[in-house]
Amino acid sequence: MPGIQPMLSSDWGTYRPAELTIRMKSADMNTDWTSVFNDLELKRPMTLGKDLEQQARTQTIQNIAIKAQEGDRMMNIAAGEKNVFGRIAHDRYMRNGQKEVTVEAIPHQGVVIDFRIYPPEISVDPRGAIPK
Repeated sequence: MPGIQPMLSSDWGTYRPAELTIRMKSADMNTDWTSVFNDLELKRPMTLGKDLEQQARTQTIQNIAIKAQEGDRMMNIAAGEKNVFGRIAHDRYMRNGQKEVTVEAIPHQGVVIDFRIYPPEISVDPRGAIPK
């Protein structure tokens, strides 16, 4: 019967090496800073950001008012204030020259760190030799 032919693959009867598949999943790390914030009586980042924004606005308005007052003092030479520029420089130094240093202590509790490490997924297909 010439019309019937078996359907064989081209590598029939040859050795096929095993197929090894390895899937890795990245490790996860989660941190919980709640105990540190509570221990040091610190604000949460979003609250702190809003407070700093408000302080910056207030400070900007105050700086504009101070500049306007200094300009008024410089313009009003007829008032008789002597050494206006020296006094303004002295006032600026006294206002901006004072620095405050705060020393913070180490918290009693540390950060809670949670690591999740996943094992690799290894699969082996031992295909081997195809019989002849």
